[in-house]
Amino acid sequence: KSTPLPVNFYNLNIFKKTLQNQLFKAATLNSVSILVRLISGFISSKAIAYFVGPSGMALMGNLRNFTSTLENIGILGLQNGIVQNSAKNQESKEQLNHWVTSLFWFFFILSLALSLLVFLGNGFFGKQIFGSTSDYHFVLNFIAFVIPFQVLHLFFVAILNGFSEYKKVTAISVYSYVTGLLISLFLMWKFGINGALISISVLSLFQFLFSGYFFEKYFSLQLIFQWRKIEFKRLQPLLPLGLMTLFSAVLGPILYIFIINLITKEVSLEAAGFYEAMQRISGFYMMFITTLITFYFLPELTKAKSLDKERKLTFAFYKGIIPIFGFGLVLIYFLRNFVIQVLLTKEFELVSDLFLWQLLGDFFRALSLILGIRFYAKKMMKDYFVTEIVSFTVLFSSSYLLIPKLGSEGAVMAYAITYGVYFVVLIIYFRKLFIIHNQH
Repeated sequence: KSTPLPVNFYNLNIFKKTLQNQLFKAATLNSVSILVRLISGFISSKAIAYFVGPSGMALMGNLRNFTSTLENIGILGLQNGIVQNSAKNQESKEQLNHWVTSLFWFFFILSLALSLLVFLGNGFFGKQIFGSTSDYHFVLNFIAFVIPFQVLHLFFVAILNGFSEYKKVTAISVYSYVTGLLISLFLMWKFGINGALISISVLSLFQFLFSGYFFEKYFSLQLIFQWRKIEFKRLQPLLPLGLMTLFSAVLGPILYIFIINLITKEVSLEAAGFYEAMQRISGFYMMFITTLITFYFLPELTKAKSLDKERKLTFAFYKGIIPIFGFGLVLIYFLRNFVIQVLLTKEFELVSDLFLWQLLGDFFRALSLILGIRFYAKKMMKDYFVTEIVSFTVLFSSSYLLIPKLGSEGAVMAYAITYGVYFVVLIIYFRKLFIIHNQH
């Protein structure tokens, strides 16, 4: 027997492994997409801060979360299942064609129903998103119009991912971010907050055109428009992961809108804008952790057949990634005023008060990700729902208690408390990973 190497990130031979399979190609191309997303995100944040200010940023945050909820309901959280099944069914052309066209019509009909719901419920949804003012309700008509395009875009990209068309998926992503940035800048410059809100929906049309162009190379319009009976039994294998994804993808944005509205009610719309600005900044650096989890650790955990292998992967993350990430968070905290100056404007100076609790929450979130992703990797559906319900309950109740007293700072404090509790719950839940490790 060879002497086992100490567990650390590099002893996993990540670079050697990934060079030998598709994962390396995907990760490399994804890094290009991330870079473009970061650059466009930086410029977009600066433009939003300059043209619409804190109050406009808060409204945009609510609208983005509303559209995100609609998209996730429209695709039913089935992207990962579609990726897996399109990859499996490539050998049987007839079966694949039937499956894809059946799903196409299912998502199209579902998205049309969502469009009608938003159009008819304009007043109700507008009040939830924009508060008492009805000045921006017209934007929801744009959202209603583009929902089918956005849902089908997500479907097209999932199919292309299943075919390992990483270059095409990256191209769609890059084109979308660049086009979205240019559209946003122009509309904000010409129409201020109205233009900023409209730009969120206009981008969906371009995304649909980009992804549809590549999708059509595999499945012709003639094939797609051959109506086939929608066989719901074909969706059944996708449902467990879909329900897990859908639960968080829908409840998360709704809870976020609740937090924004509570800050607006208890403090001001500007204070809600400070909170939204902090979330945008957090999103930039959290992207690296979430991408690493998705592209490396999720596939590896899915393949892991023993608890020992799972333990090695988990501790590789804690020993190799978390110290670097933690150091980065400390650096961001001390450079927070510079970060605000670069990404935002002087109007957002009070955001500096939110960094401590936000960064602490992000640290606990990073610690939790490697454990929480195990629910997906091992399809632990019941366990997933239990821990997610605990997490959402803690976030809702702590936000409800702290925001009236502390405003935006109470919101980020609630976030830190939530992920602190969530991490402890996961440690208890997966205690075998740590108990067995200590016995060796």
